[in-house]
Amino acid sequence: MGVPCRDQTVPSRASDRTERTQPIRLTMYDERERLRLHQPAPSPYAAGELSRPRRAAVLICLFRGSGGELRVLLTKRSSSLSTHSGEVSLPGGKAEEGDADDAATALREAKEEIGLDSALVTVVASLEHFLSKHLLVVVPVVGILSDVQAFKPVLNADEVDNIFDVPLEMFLKDEKRRSEEREWMGQELTIHYFNYEKGSEKYVIWGLTAGILIHTASVVYQRPPDFPERRTGEEGAGTDIEALIRRLRLYQPPPSPYTAAGLSTATTPAAAGELFRPRRAAVLVCLFRGGAGELRVVLTKRSSSLSTHSGEVALPGGKAEEGDADDAATALREAKEEIGLDPSLVTVVASLEHFLSKHLLVVVPIVGILSDIEAFKPVLNVDEVDDIFDVQLEMFLKDENRTSEEHEKMGQLFTIHYFNYEKGNQKYLIWGLTARILIHAASVVYQRPPDFPERRVQFNLPKY
Repeated sequence: MGVPCRDQTVPSRASDRTERTQPIRLTMYDERERLRLHQPAPSPYAAGELSRPRRAAVLICLFRGSGGELRVLLTKRSSSLSTHSGEVSLPGGKAEEGDADDAATALREAKEEIGLDSALVTVVASLEHFLSKHLLVVVPVVGILSDVQAFKPVLNADEVDNIFDVPLEMFLKDEKRRSEEREWMGQELTIHYFNYEKGSEKYVIWGLTAGILIHTASVVYQRPPDFPERRTGEEGAGTDIEALIRRLRLYQPPPSPYTAAGLSTATTPAAAGELFRPRRAAVLVCLFRGGAGELRVVLTKRSSSLSTHSGEVALPGGKAEEGDADDAATALREAKEEIGLDPSLVTVVASLEHFLSKHLLVVVPIVGILSDIEAFKPVLNVDEVDDIFDVQLEMFLKDENRTSEEHEKMGQLFTIHYFNYEKGNQKYLIWGLTARILIHAASVVYQRPPDFPERRVQFNLPKY
């Protein structure tokens, strides 16, 4: 690493990038105070009351190189890690319960990964939030390392193979950059790759790390990059899955007709004491992108040995238990128990309107996004589940594979929908409450009614 210097030449922004005004000599103090005034744009990934998106922070640790240039610390992740192994990244990681704020997260992770003493770092800014492909909200935290000689790296071999530094301004230049267009979750986006060599070592800095560093360099040097940049989260940018997440987090289901019967966590009104109080359950409407970009939903075939609904198609879920914090916790716990779905892979985005089962169980659908389907390795609980499969969500708005019949229950006529689905030599019939929930979920997601008549009924609860 270089020796810190007090001054740096910073080009000012010009309308013609081939012409620059006279360089401005800024001290590290000037830069630090200017960055402290930076106000990031409002986060498009702010948590709703239900969604609670997972949060992480990375440390953009800047210091002066021997030539006076600003440099940034980077790591090469351990080749033994299960995700992003061998890739270049910024020090950082997921927030933990004891972290006071994003800066605390970034500094703690930097200490654990590379032995960077937080006392050596002056935190000066928090930048715009980014969303990783695993739907993790990543907050870049800018810190100044004024005495690089005092930093003695100690690498955590379980997480980091190497540590190095690069000039920050490199991420505004087109010299060592290439890019490619990719499709992710149904939308085209640009991936930037920066090549860097140090001695015999060659590094490729790309993806989210490159995106964060491009933005950081733009803020520090107060000019845009010398190449087109499409920023995630800007109007008209990002992926459709991000727009879906933001929209679903704003969704407000109609008031539950069963809350007055003692279903809410609030104190039950005295007047509700005359009504039957049904138990509560939650199911997980787990959505992910298929190979063609379509939204798909995870379903199960219940065990043939179960006493109720044996062999039927269902959504992962079950009855609430005393230790469940809320409906989302119920749905995620049940999905973990039934099919081995790790809750950390799922971003909960919405709670839909309540349904009443034929056994007078109030069922709350919870919508979750599974961003990395490859990371999900199903482990079936054979006592509860015979099979797991997935279908296209939009199927439940179409009339192609659907039949129906009229039934009477509790004095009301209602429609039972049946959807036929085949996968290989397997045939599935999705009907009843599961079909009703999926019709409603698809209507909310696609913001349109189904292509067939739908008679929605609200059953009255019985008296004691």
